Amino acid sequence: MAEHFRFFNSADDDLREYTAAEFAEYFSRFLSDGLYTINGRVGLKVTPGPELSVKIDTGYAFIRGYMYKNDSEISKAIDPPDTMLDRIDRIVLRFDEVAREIKVTVKKGTFSSTPQAPAIEVSSTVKEMTLAQIRIRKGSITFSAQDITDERFLATCGLVSSLIDIPAQEMWDIWNDALDSIEREWDEKEGTIQDEWDLIKLGWQDWFADKQVESGARVLLGEAEPTHIVTGDLWLRELGG
Repeated sequence: MAEHFRFFNSADDDLREYTAAEFAEYFSRFLSDGLYTINGRVGLKVTPGPELSVKIDTGYAFIRGYMYKNDSEISKAIDPPDTMLDRIDRIVLRFDEVAREIKVTVKKGTFSSTPQAPAIEVSSTVKEMTLAQIRIRKGSITFSAQDITDERFLATCGLVSSLIDIPAQEMWDIWNDALDSIEREWDEKEGTIQDEWDLIKLGWQDWFADKQVESGARVLLGEAEPTHIVTGDLWLRELGG
């Protein structure tokens, strides 16, 4: 089907039913995925919790047309550290269309002398948005703020923004085309005006020539005083443009 339209009320002989995915598609046309800012504050901040745990603050998010809301602080336990090597875990907000849920999830990293944060998953049915990285240091029994790297403002998460764009370049092109058209019309009219003025000048010159014959006196026309003017001549000065 090439054309789609929604949402309309049902009629007795025409039942209109819509899926959650269709509503999500509709809303995703207006807002980008990300976290909401409320009164200048971005929610879902990750901070150290007691012992080997982290706390996730309240907040809202928007993923693929679906809303997420956390209205009370969440606590997430972190797996114990190694005695020899560090590890980096990642706290993500995971959207899962098949499971029909959006939840804060801990992605466990791998112990290494040069640990890396686990990759995030993005597919047709799953999207993970990063909230923070947690450095689990060897032999540690708790975390500090220095062990947490905030990732909420990275491209892998970010803030909700409007997707409604003004086609600025297209508008400028239309505006410039209009100006060019006006300029062309003006140039054409200016040429016509100049032609009409030349005809007027020729008419005056012919009239002056006739009067000279009738009066016996010369009538001279020009912007500068003629060098050959003599007593009895009449000079009409033409003002320049």
